[in-house]
Amino acid sequence: MFIIVKYGNNETLLCNPTCAVINLLTSIKRRAGYGNSNVIVDLSDETGLVKELDNHQMEYANKYLTSHETYILVKKELASDNVSVESGSTPRSQNYQYKPLLEKFDEIFPNYRLHVDHIPTKVVKKRGGKSPSPAGRFTAKQANKKSVDPPKSRASGKKKS
Repeated sequence: MFIIVKYGNNETLLCNPTCAVINLLTSIKRRAGYGNSNVIVDLSDETGLVKELDNHQMEYANKYLTSHETYILVKKELASDNVSVESGSTPRSQNYQYKPLLEKFDEIFPNYRLHVDHIPTKVVKKRGGKSPSPAGRFTAKQANKKSVDPPKSRASGKKKS
């Protein structure tokens, strides 16, 4: 399994995506010459769809990338908002803008239009310390009760008449 990453002056990298996303992106960043910089890199497909791999750093990259496909290296930057903190308005959620790190990308890929597919992120509910089953429930009321033996039935060998 492999992918091709294009960057720079139509340079290519052959990469194995069968690893954690963080390892793949670190390797691509280093091999493309951005290893000692603060540049955040990501990949986009040939249509310009940004894969947003850095949102899934601990998952395997082959879950999000297709084998034998060509991807374009992109730079991820925090979009500058012209909202001042002094104006009293609350800052919006962080928006990012992406820039292809491939020169003359529009000539190589004429249908390339950089875009992000906004999929709602999975909401993880935090569970309390309580068990969901009745068998695992423990309340303070039960802790204060004294242990009382249930009444024993009279099961002696004699029958009453």
